[in-house]
Amino acid sequence: MAALRPAAESDLPAIAEIYNQAVLRATGTFDTEPKTLEAQRDWFAHHGAAHPVIVAVESGRVVGWASMSPYSDRCAYARTAEVSVYVDEEARGRGLGGELLEGILAAGKEAGLLQVLARVAEGNEASLRLHAKRGFFEAGRLRQVGEKFGKVLDVHILQKSLALLLLLAAALPARAGVEESIRESVVRLTAGDVAGARAKAEEAVASAPRDPRAQEQLGNVALAALDPKAAEAAAGRALAAGETTSRLVLRANARLAGGNIEGGFLDAERAAALSPGSGTARLSLAVALELLGRPKAEVLREYRRAAELDPTQAPEVEAALRRLDPPAAAPAGARLGPILAILAVSALFGWIFGKAAKVGEAVPPSAELPALLPGAGRLTPRQALAAVDAACKAGSPDPLALAEALYSRLTGRPAFPRGTDRALGRYLPASDTAKGLPAGIDAFFARALDPEPSRRFSTAAELVGAFRSLVDPPVL
Repeated sequence: MAALRPAAESDLPAIAEIYNQAVLRATGTFDTEPKTLEAQRDWFAHHGAAHPVIVAVESGRVVGWASMSPYSDRCAYARTAEVSVYVDEEARGRGLGGELLEGILAAGKEAGLLQVLARVAEGNEASLRLHAKRGFFEAGRLRQVGEKFGKVLDVHILQKSLALLLLLAAALPARAGVEESIRESVVRLTAGDVAGARAKAEEAVASAPRDPRAQEQLGNVALAALDPKAAEAAAGRALAAGETTSRLVLRANARLAGGNIEGGFLDAERAAALSPGSGTARLSLAVALELLGRPKAEVLREYRRAAELDPTQAPEVEAALRRLDPPAAAPAGARLGPILAILAVSALFGWIFGKAAKVGEAVPPSAELPALLPGAGRLTPRQALAAVDAACKAGSPDPLALAEALYSRLTGRPAFPRGTDRALGRYLPASDTAKGLPAGIDAFFARALDPEPSRRFSTAAELVGAFRSLVDPPVL
């Protein structure tokens, strides 16, 4: 194996000689006149720490080189570079090109580059395979733009991100802290420790003020503490990030508890329409209808529907049924006190089960997920890469469903055995569940299985590309 090191000015004669082999006898460059040593010195002067050049050395002789060159002299492109790799004719066929490409990608990442481009002339299949194996994808193709050796050639434009794994790794510790605070708040609230739950929810909000899940949990805690004003404010902040069933239910309950019966009814009605299978949405709608003084039959129908959809609501629903039989003659305001208990207890479970209902409707059941990846049993990372790549090419699978299937086939167990686990983003780290998984797998799944859609991979192709960078990293 050749030794890789940063290039020095004394290497320029060998660099020029290797480059001129391609100029005279290959389409690896569209230069048609050999470079002089003086021209090579000028080229080298435009490189440095921000755009490294490395060489491969065997027995004291330079047998190949690679470089990161500025993509453009415009400042906005400062962190984008174009990669070049050249190997001496006598040293080809021994894997030096791959070693040089991996080495220069590592140097580019260390230099702070974010995106790398490569231009490969039509017909250079070995070069295309070399780049594809290291995570490059074809960003475009220039048609008939170069002419060399009497042929008019297309040029493939290849691209690779050096930032993805760094961003995943950087995001993981902060996100893990927020996740842990939210989960502990939920546990404490369920156990009746409202003060402790509030402290943990506030901790999550302080760490991530724009995280709607943190705001949502803070609202649940406020509602359980019978502070409807604070609960409504937190629900509003969560809804600003996007409308979901659980956020609408939270604001509906807060408004009902605060006396805004009409506003609570509208939110509950919207939540039930958005997620007809949500028991918590139906419970809030039933409470709103009762407070509005709607006919007994209509109210009872909604309460019973809530219990059918979500058995955890049964105690509250049974209490409401007893309250309505015989029909209550008191005005809505007088009945608000007992109903506040329903709303407060609902806060203990509504966020968890409401989100589970919504996510459960959007994602196939866990038992069906492995069907995305044919066969049965655990797969090695490379087998799994081939399987998700094939699934992506066969159609456009949902990225979350594909991530769950991938987790299942890598570890031998479902990521989310229960809907509540999926709603909370609660799963065992893949590296704790199975051996032999690539470095960075937990950071990958932290994004791929995030319960918040805006933070997940937006497409199956993006997910596959990120997984490929783990299985075939630029630095082995």
